[in-house]
Amino acid sequence: MRTEVYFKNRIRRQILWNGQDLVFTRYGQNSYHEIDYSKIDKQFEFKGIFHDGGGYGGMLNITIYERDGARTITKMKPMILALYEDAKDIQMDDEVVIGGSKYLVTDKTNIKGLNIAYEISLEIVDFKEQ
Repeated sequence: MRTEVYFKNRIRRQILWNGQDLVFTRYGQNSYHEIDYSKIDKQFEFKGIFHDGGGYGGMLNITIYERDGARTITKMKPMILALYEDAKDIQMDDEVVIGGSKYLVTDKTNIKGLNIAYEISLEIVDFKEQ
């Protein structure tokens, strides 16, 4: 129990100091259950740490086949570390804009099942060169 409290306080401190303000948007659906971007259903605002994931399957391997052989490219997967209380209502297909680029939530992992923090996996939808 003491270890969990220690880790929770340590992660909370890091997120408050180094995190950035994030706004997640969940859009409504039309009668065909398709996302309707004209209707905002909910918005969530909290701080989180945006990073390129490693470990826990954070590596994304892309295999490109060419005429004379295959080539594998390894890319890092964009992720956000957020406190459990802040991110517990986030769902797949919620949208967040970071640095002008739009991302969709693809997965949410309760780290070690301790209800301290979530690792939110993202997929880039619209990339803006800076």
